[in-house]
Amino acid sequence: MATSQPSGVARKDKCDTDGKATTFAFKNAEGDFASWSFVGAKGVGEEVPQATVVKILETVRVFTPEES
Repeated sequence: MATSQPSGVARKDKCDTDGKATTFAFKNAEGDFASWSFVGAKGVGEEVPQATVVKILETVRVFTPEES
């Protein structure tokens, strides 16, 4: 899992804002890489808190053939 949050990005418009991203990568049952990503705005009134992103991430389940 990796999280990134750039800062100091030049704003050219009143609606411009910083962003943030969280990505989780794993190997699936076939041995291929797969990923789940969240991308959102940072520093706005409706920002999704990182704790909520982590709660959502915790619901990701990697299927393995032994579970079927």
